[in-house]
Amino acid sequence: MGVFYVTSSTSVPVSSYDEPGDFVVTYTGEVEYHDENDQVSKAGEYSLYRVLGGLAADHGEDLFDVFDAHSQGLHDIYCAVFDPKSRDWNKDVADKFCCDEMDLMVIDSLWLDPKWRGLRLGLLALRRLIDLHVAGCGLVVCHPYPLERNDTPEQVRLGTIKLRRYVRQMGFRRIGKTPYYGLSTSQVTPKIEDLLHERTG
Repeated sequence: MGVFYVTSSTSVPVSSYDEPGDFVVTYTGEVEYHDENDQVSKAGEYSLYRVLGGLAADHGEDLFDVFDAHSQGLHDIYCAVFDPKSRDWNKDVADKFCCDEMDLMVIDSLWLDPKWRGLRLGLLALRRLIDLHVAGCGLVVCHPYPLERNDTPEQVRLGTIKLRRYVRQMGFRRIGKTPYYGLSTSQVTPKIEDLLHERTG
C-alpha cells in the first residue's frame, strides 16, 4: 500500500502592501500518491486563500476592499460572513462560530481523481490542509459544490447535497441561508484517526 501526500506552494511579492488585494495569499498544490516503488502519481489538486484581515486592519485597509479587489468569489464570501456596517463578523457568524481572529481561510477548490474517491481521501486531505494553514484564522469557509462541468442540473443538486454532508463530518456548518459552510477554529474538530474510524467503524 502506498502513501498520500499534499504539496503546498505560494508566491508573494517582497514589496509593501500597495493594493487591497495584496492582503490575500493564494496557496496551491496537489494530492500525490506514492506507491510501494516510490512512483508518484497525481491523485488530486487544490487551491485555497488566506485573507490577512488582521494585517489589513493594521494597515488601515478596509476589509471589504480586500475581498472585493481580489475576486467576485471572495466578494460573495465577504457578504456572507461580515456585517456591511460594522465591518466585523455578522451576527450569525459571531453567534455560531465564536471567531477570535480576523484572518480567514477559504477552501477555494479540492478535486480528486475519480479512481481515488470513496476512500475519504478528500476529508483527510482537507484535514491536513487546515492543520497546515489555519493558525491565526478565525474561520474556515468552503462552498461545497461539484466541480464536474458536464453534470446535469440534477447531478449537480445531488452532488451538492452529498458534499454538504461530507464537510459536516469535519465540523463545517452552514452560514445562514448562504451556500457557504464555516468551520470554527475554536472548536475541537475530528482528527485523522477519527475520520478513518468513522468509515470503517
